[in-house]
Amino acid sequence: MDYNDSQVPNHCGGCTRCIEACPTNALTPYELDSKKCISYWTIEHRGESIPAELKENFKDWIFGCDICQQVCPWNRLSEPHNEPEFDLSEDLLKMRKTDWKVLDEIRFKEIFKMSAVKRTKFGGLKRNIRFQCDTPTT
Repeated sequence: MDYNDSQVPNHCGGCTRCIEACPTNALTPYELDSKKCISYWTIEHRGESIPAELKENFKDWIFGCDICQQVCPWNRLSEPHNEPEFDLSEDLLKMRKTDWKVLDEIRFKEIFKMSAVKRTKFGGLKRNIRFQCDTPTT
C-alpha cells in the first residue's frame, strides 16, 4: 500500500469547538492525548480497570464518546445515511440503566452480534459499566 505523506489541509481555521467540548481535555490543536480520551478507555483499552481520576468527566459513556464529532461544523455538512444496518436495534433502544448493570454474556452476544461494540468484548463493556456504576475498578 502506498501512503501519501503530504499534509492534510487545515479545514478548521480558527474553530476550536471540538477542543472546547471535549469533557476530558484530550484534544489540543492537531493532537489527541489518548490517555485522556473516553473512546480510548472504553473501546481500545484492554486492561481490567480505568483510572478513577477520570471518572468525573466520563458522564454515562460506556462505549466511545464522539462529542468532538458531534460539535464539528464540517460534520453538519454530511448527508444522513440510508443504511438500515446502521440503525439501532429495538433491543438496544429498550435498554435502561438497570439493564446494563445486569447484562450477561448471552444477552451481550444477542444485542451486539452485528455491532462494532463487540470490539470492546463483553469483559470490556462490563468494566465500563462497573466504572460508571461506582463499583471500584482500580
